[in-house]
Amino acid sequence: MVTEGDIRAASAETVLQYLQGQVAGLQVSTIGDGSLSWRGSNTDVYLDETKTDLQMIQSISMNDVAMVKIFRPPFFGSGGGGTGGAVAVYTKKGVDAARNTNVKGLNTAILLGYSDIKEFYSPDYSKTNESFAADNRTTLYWNPFILMDATNRRVKIPFYNSDNCKKIKVVIEGINQNGLLTREEKTFE
Repeated sequence: MVTEGDIRAASAETVLQYLQGQVAGLQVSTIGDGSLSWRGSNTDVYLDETKTDLQMIQSISMNDVAMVKIFRPPFFGSGGGGTGGAVAVYTKKGVDAARNTNVKGLNTAILLGYSDIKEFYSPDYSKTNESFAADNRTTLYWNPFILMDATNRRVKIPFYNSDNCKKIKVVIEGINQNGLLTREEKTFE
């Protein structure tokens, strides 16, 4: 839950006040030092991805909180099976630090998901006036965007063979309409 622009976050003084009545099944008490529990088990609390206690969380003003993430039980990132789930609080300073990739001593990686489409080289042998070097390509055809569905089950794929090809291995990989990966592989002689 991003707190910026959230009216409930602006009116709450502490994270526990903010969470009260907001997450089904999470028992929140603001009496004394406060408590968090789920299904009768204590809920783990993290501050900027470091395990901490409720007193530390309670000492942070909601003006400094950028985001609160709720992990329903079981939370496997915790010891003891995480039967009480977890609450992760990210401060505005912590969120900015997490975006900083110039931290010495720490390995960082930017994971962007799917890669961009790249142009695949395929010689055009239909132009007879050009001279071509020996064609020793191992990948003869690549197309990252072929759509097939129930009405369009056959697709013609024109390609030129290489000079040293005796067998053709066809590998088809894709994603179906439900987001599941699919793969088919067949060799032709």
